[in-house]
Amino acid sequence: MARAAPKARWVNWALVAFCLLLALDWVLPLRKYANEPVLGRQIVSISVSAANPQMAYDIFTPNTKFRLPSAIAHRAREGQLVTVWRTPLLRVVRKVSSPTSPDGPEPFEPYGGGVYSGPMALLPFVLMGVAVVGVLPKRPAEVRVNTAVVGMLLWIVAVVLILIY
Repeated sequence: MARAAPKARWVNWALVAFCLLLALDWVLPLRKYANEPVLGRQIVSISVSAANPQMAYDIFTPNTKFRLPSAIAHRAREGQLVTVWRTPLLRVVRKVSSPTSPDGPEPFEPYGGGVYSGPMALLPFVLMGVAVVGVLPKRPAEVRVNTAVVGMLLWIVAVVLILIY
């Protein structure tokens, strides 16, 4: 453990930097893409079990890609113009508006929300807490290594959420 502790501390510093990047991405103003034509829609399965099949749609525009649950997928049909807001650094779509939709032009959130909203919004805070414990001075080697391992597992979950949603 003593030999791995210095490397684990660097891993924890990298995780702190990743959390700061997420915070910066969340704080910076969203980029707005108005009048984006919907180029395509692809149906995807989001089921957790075969007993309860659920579907969603991946929506493609010239500058973005996002997923909508099937209940609101009618708000973004092919050829329709939508307005999309996404984060400036990681390019995560946070809001979508469909001005010509029968449901009205009010912005709505795409599926999930990733690490920026919903129940997974706590993930960056937990990751930051774990990583900070690993970089604090005078911590035993075991704590540094354990926080690096747990932090990397949380980082994998966060990256998957960012890439999927």
